[in-house]
Amino acid sequence: MIKLRKKRYYSRKNYTKLILVTAVSTIIVILVIYIFNSLFSTEQKVINFVEDFYQYEQQGDFSNSWELFHSQMKEKFDKTSYIQDRAHVFFDHFGVDTFEFTLTDAEKIEGYQLDQENNFPQTAYRLTVIYFYESKYGYLEIHQPVIVLEEDQKWTMLWEY
Repeated sequence: MIKLRKKRYYSRKNYTKLILVTAVSTIIVILVIYIFNSLFSTEQKVINFVEDFYQYEQQGDFSNSWELFHSQMKEKFDKTSYIQDRAHVFFDHFGVDTFEFTLTDAEKIEGYQLDQENNFPQTAYRLTVIYFYESKYGYLEIHQPVIVLEEDQKWTMLWEY
């Protein structure tokens, strides 16, 4: 009988360890899946794309930022004018060398249409970029909504008007 009690004791002990290991393993798997989805989600890719655009702008590399525009934006601003205007307005007028920015989360928009003439609705993402300037006119904060959508299998950006 003494041996039976020992077996039960060890059996209960092993059962408790098994539950603990299973619970910890489940939590780790859930965390890995959550982190993987967060890093590689479409929304995160959109945020990374917009960060790339504004990092170019931050560095005064308006030529590369212009390349990330949607074709409608490229029609609105020819490349040379865009480069000159952005540098002139933001850096010359404000009297700054750079700016800081932050982004809101990307909001998915189903059935987005570029304009009334375009009858091809598609999935787009809207987020807001907040620029921070310490200018000769004082602290400035500009909020600019942007739309990100795919064109020719590449992410592109539009400003809302």
